[in-house]
Amino acid sequence: MNWDDIRYFNAVFQCQNISHAAKLLSVSPQTVARKITALESKLKSVLFIRHPRGYNPTADAMVLAIEVEKAEQVLTALQNNFVSKSNKFSGIVRIATPELIATEILLPAFKPFLNEYPDLKIELVTGINTIGIAKGEADIALRLIQPEQGDLTIKQVGTMSSALYSLTESKTDLKNSKLIGWDSHIDLPSSRWLKRITGREPDLKLNSLATQKAAIQAGLGIGILPCFIAKDLNRIKQPYLFEEPLWLVTHASAKASPRIRLVYDEISEIMQRNQLNLHQKF
Repeated sequence: MNWDDIRYFNAVFQCQNISHAAKLLSVSPQTVARKITALESKLKSVLFIRHPRGYNPTADAMVLAIEVEKAEQVLTALQNNFVSKSNKFSGIVRIATPELIATEILLPAFKPFLNEYPDLKIELVTGINTIGIAKGEADIALRLIQPEQGDLTIKQVGTMSSALYSLTESKTDLKNSKLIGWDSHIDLPSSRWLKRITGREPDLKLNSLATQKAAIQAGLGIGILPCFIAKDLNRIKQPYLFEEPLWLVTHASAKASPRIRLVYDEISEIMQRNQLNLHQKF
């Protein structure tokens, strides 16, 4: 006897009608009748008296119903105990993310979430170097480059727009203006895009977006910035924006602990709430 047997028995015992039980179980009446006959054969007992109006439970069915109720109580207690324990989220969750997404989007939105789960400890790893999930260097990563498929959960949580910016609103000559960009050893899609539209390497090479923004604000040249951090600068008109998908990565579902999955889902919601800000249009 298994839980499927119990499910069919319970439905017929409660409804005392094959058609009603079938509707409750979302199966055909023939399936219900077949299951009950098989159960009776397995138990070597007659559980129901069949008649045109329905199925009347026998004395053996009454005894079985009492045992089924006890089993259901045990199952409910186990389920409630598991839910109670799984709701007590605690421990460290290590998140790798680009620095400006951390400072401008994630951290300002985290307070209500961390108030709700005070035993969670968040560690943020920021920078441009790829942090390995499979290597155990982080539990969750927010990336601009989609990881290769593997034993991972990968979800696109938005698109980030970037554009060329300068300090002033005067007409900008791309051929003669000083260029601000990434250090040569940093190979990112945005740096390749800057070279493609200007035909040359940056004059001032830096290793973070924060320093590139500071250089543009100081009037040292023009460069590419995510639109959501450059609202105080002048956007240089181009035929199109540079757009990058944002990927949220963690362990495969079977390996992710409840607390990691909880934080993963929260980051996903935060990023989606900020999508209009991240994906700006001309």
